[in-house]
Amino acid sequence: MEKLENAELDLEYKVFGTGEKILLLEIGIGSSIYNWFPFVKNIMKDFTIIMYHRAGYGSSRISINPRTTKNICHELNKFIESLGIKEKVTIMGHSFGGLCALHYVMLFPDKVNGLILLDSTSPNFNRLYNLDIPVMNSLISIDQMVQSNLDNSYKSKEELRNLYNQSIDDCHGILTKSEVIRFEEFITSPNMFKTVAEEFQNWESNSESIKELGEFPNIPLTVIARDIEASVNAFVQYNIPKEEAVKYEKVWRELQIGLSQLSTKGKLIIADRSDHGIHLDRPDIVIQGLKRFL
Repeated sequence: MEKLENAELDLEYKVFGTGEKILLLEIGIGSSIYNWFPFVKNIMKDFTIIMYHRAGYGSSRISINPRTTKNICHELNKFIESLGIKEKVTIMGHSFGGLCALHYVMLFPDKVNGLILLDSTSPNFNRLYNLDIPVMNSLISIDQMVQSNLDNSYKSKEELRNLYNQSIDDCHGILTKSEVIRFEEFITSPNMFKTVAEEFQNWESNSESIKELGEFPNIPLTVIARDIEASVNAFVQYNIPKEEAVKYEKVWRELQIGLSQLSTKGKLIIADRSDHGIHLDRPDIVIQGLKRFL
């Protein structure tokens, strides 16, 4: 694992592949680049893939700047420049990482040749929390996500290890021994959960910042959205009423359609039989979507 260290940045990152096209990956909130290793190994011949941990994640230094998408984008831009990358890049953002990627494209349109939004958070995400879904809101509202991550940030590494023991065990056989150790360090870091809580806290202001930038640049855009039925079934397994899950998923799909319409070069792909982790459930669909950018 590489580290980029200078006066402003100290970021952990990994480069895979030898392809001519550069694909930069912006991961979801609370996720690690290690979860992406199995997927990116499938596209190493076509792309040079750059993955990194945002400030406060993994061994990337905690930033003194608020965890807004705007600050994340400016840090990302400095990171790209520090790597000496001169050519335009393709960016793929998953979940909250999609919101960051969307913001980056609008701030630095001349540095991007295409964007893939993988079941991305929408700047209009507030529509989801205006629904009559009391049980779901009691479990996954922004306030709940902030509080649960703050609670974890006060836990010891041992408490976090016990809490995420299954996630650590699941890495064996998928990652190398050294990568498993690094993932364990990632998931047992109280500072990471503190960072995630702050990222959640800024979601509303992030959305306003993005909207203030005006129109989205007319670049190739692919939106890959999860399957409604698969996601509803997953919510039901967590004791969320089906009628609430259906309401939520209907609006989530509308938001994905809206994202795909930001550009006249936008395209929507539905990942059949996949929940939110499309790169894990249906890597074949993500790979198919990436072919457009070769």
